[in-house]
Amino acid sequence: MDKVTEIIVRVFKVPASAVIPSMSPETIPTWDSMNYLLFISELERAFGIQFSIDEVMNAKSLGDLLRVMREKGVVL
Repeated sequence: MDKVTEIIVRVFKVPASAVIPSMSPETIPTWDSMNYLLFISELERAFGIQFSIDEVMNAKSLGDLLRVMREKGVVL
């Protein structure tokens, strides 16, 4: 999960200690729609995956995205 944490720290401008599966727009002030789409794009590029529109829209937390990534075969 180090690579995911690096992306989160860079995109959302939070300390690595703030990166937990339950983090969401409600807990991270910089998690707005623009940064979220940038985050998704960075994840896709870093892990060679693609999220569907439904996966992007239905994810409510980092944990939701991590689950989808595991389902796509990403080892975290």
